[in-house]
Amino acid sequence: MTEKEYFDSQMSSNHNAENFDLKGLLSKYLKSWKFFVISLIIFLSLALVALQFISTSYNVSSKLLLKNETTNIDASGNNLVNNNPFSNSERVNNEIEVLTSVHLMRSVLDTLSLQCKFTAPDVFPEKELYGSELPFKIVVDTIYPLAYETTLKIKIEGDESFSITESFEDALEDASSTSSDYGYNRYNYGYKIEKPYGVFEIVKNDKSISKDTEFVLDFRDIDEMAHDYVKKALSIYVVNKDASVINIVLKEKTPEKGEDIINSLVEIYGLKSFLEKNTLALNNVKFIDNRLNTLSKELSEVEMNVAQFKTENELASVEFDANSFAEQEIDYGRKLTESEIELKVLNAIERNLRKGGNESTLNSLSISSPNLIYLIDSYNKLLIDKKSLQRTVPENNPRMIDIRDQLEQLRGNILGSLSTSKQSLRITINSIKNRSDQFAEKKQRIPSMQRQLLEISREQGIKENLFLYLLQKREEAALMVGAKQDNFTVIDSAITDYESGSPSKKLFLLISVLMALAVPVGIIHLKDSLNTKVTDKKDVEKKTSVSVIGEIAHNKSGKNLIEKGEEKSLLAQNFRMMRMNLDFILSEKKAQTILVTSAIKGEGKTFFSSNMGVALASSSSKVVILELDKHNPELIETLGETKKEYGVTNYLNQNYNTIVLQDLLVSVKNNPNLFAIGLGSESMDGLESFHSKKMVDLMEQLKEEFDYIIIDSAPISKLADTLALSKYTDCCMYMVRANHTKFNDLEIIEDIKTNRKFKNPMVVLNDVITKY
Repeated sequence: MTEKEYFDSQMSSNHNAENFDLKGLLSKYLKSWKFFVISLIIFLSLALVALQFISTSYNVSSKLLLKNETTNIDASGNNLVNNNPFSNSERVNNEIEVLTSVHLMRSVLDTLSLQCKFTAPDVFPEKELYGSELPFKIVVDTIYPLAYETTLKIKIEGDESFSITESFEDALEDASSTSSDYGYNRYNYGYKIEKPYGVFEIVKNDKSISKDTEFVLDFRDIDEMAHDYVKKALSIYVVNKDASVINIVLKEKTPEKGEDIINSLVEIYGLKSFLEKNTLALNNVKFIDNRLNTLSKELSEVEMNVAQFKTENELASVEFDANSFAEQEIDYGRKLTESEIELKVLNAIERNLRKGGNESTLNSLSISSPNLIYLIDSYNKLLIDKKSLQRTVPENNPRMIDIRDQLEQLRGNILGSLSTSKQSLRITINSIKNRSDQFAEKKQRIPSMQRQLLEISREQGIKENLFLYLLQKREEAALMVGAKQDNFTVIDSAITDYESGSPSKKLFLLISVLMALAVPVGIIHLKDSLNTKVTDKKDVEKKTSVSVIGEIAHNKSGKNLIEKGEEKSLLAQNFRMMRMNLDFILSEKKAQTILVTSAIKGEGKTFFSSNMGVALASSSSKVVILELDKHNPELIETLGETKKEYGVTNYLNQNYNTIVLQDLLVSVKNNPNLFAIGLGSESMDGLESFHSKKMVDLMEQLKEEFDYIIIDSAPISKLADTLALSKYTDCCMYMVRANHTKFNDLEIIEDIKTNRKFKNPMVVLNDVITKY
């Protein structure tokens, strides 16, 4: 059973033990109905007023569908990405990381010029103006660090101009006005304004619905804004683990600005992705072009080798030449046969002509010479005419004589032509035989040439295929250049969910109603309680599970500090016992820093801190007591010392580190090991100061210098300052004063333990009346 469960069971048993009268309780509430009505009116009024001052944040969301790149096919039909079952989810996570990057958010804020915050002057509570609420837009070129200390007041002077008044945080106190030395100027819309704090333009907003004429401009650090948006406001998650849909959600007080931020985020994300792909495509084109140039030279060399080989070997195509050689071999054989036949015919004609008295006609078939054919035809015709005349005329007829003379002359001509034709045919036959022998030789060399040409052609083919492949890839890469193809689809553009307003007005009012009912109930029960104050240790143990480290007897002497010679007094023994109990309870780790607090003023925090410091210092430990109760600083006075000029507030508020630890320490007389540090003479905001770096430095110095550090803090129920000291302390002493502290105040220490607001919380019961 946990401590809280034990505490609840004890409280439950106590309630059950009492005579619980539900009817009487309701009757008691009804009698006080006016109190409930008044409380309800007050709390609802406060809630309505508070809602006017509380800024409501809305959820602005957009939904994107990331395209599945595992199904992308290039122009040749090849899958561009391996089908990896984990690649899609990994890609979605990668894209989410890109979308949530501070660099991308900074680009969005810079594009929208959101480092400029516009508000209306003298309006409370302050409300940021944006978009259509402004009659102009600002386009920021450059912002310098001085801008963060600069406030501009912009006043509309007409339809085309405006004026600017500048003020600076570091302006001299005796300056006659809040404007700086840079002056008051009037500008036209679109004019480029160059100032020591930045360069920007103000252009007219045609979509403005604002009727205001004065506006306040403050510059903000865009890097800090980007970090805040990414870490605190932006949320991106996967809608469904089985899909590539992501939801972008932004918490923003101004819906229009939130929608612009998300839409710009998606737009710039797509643009950056496009530019990356475009750059990659351009690099691919450049690489392919270089490779094509090299390959073109190599291909030209190979083609020249092929041409040279074919020229040297008189080849057009191996297969064609082989077929051509076979056809020509047949053709040459046919021509050779024809020529030989013609030669035989010519020899036969010659023999026929040389025979005396042979008057038979000559055969001109298979003769290729036109002249010879003509002579033979003429000869045959005359011979026929002669034979016809021989039947009718005598041999001495002049006509017969003339025919015989012509035949004789033709015979001579034919014999001469035969000699020439025969010589020509012999030459042709020899030529045909020589050409036939050459083709036969080439035909035998064709397999060898075919193999050599195949090797050269194979290299040519490989380079041609590679060249064509690179040309195709170059076209694909060239098509990618300038072609904007987003890797996502916007399912829903940025839209504001007005029902998601935070804090919820309905919930806020409901809480107010509950508080309005709870307060009267609590007051009624508080008034009716018979015993409202702690009287002894049992009351503390009954109401809280926090250990009681010790009791301090009532101080009858009236002295605030245990002096020398009083070590054996009951009061001194009480503090010595608490010192031993502290070491025993925290035996595993020494409690170096001890925080002393209580619920309200007057519980004895300062009295306990002073005397506990004396008790610890008496054991030769070096002790320092820190006064951090800014509303009731009584430590130095209780110790009987004089306040120093500097205290904690002076140290924390200094700008140039001129005040050191030794300037703060107050030595307690008669206690060489005991020192104190007063609150100081300056005011401070406890929450801010206690979280500051100087506070951290101070505590680190004290831990190095002293064995124990006791912090006399403010009451914890009234201020939150004490909670800010939790990170410096090792244990918390919660003061409870007998017959003074109320039971309800013990709930604070129980809450401290339950919620672990302080390390090692313990109760000290003060001002106990002893019976002896």
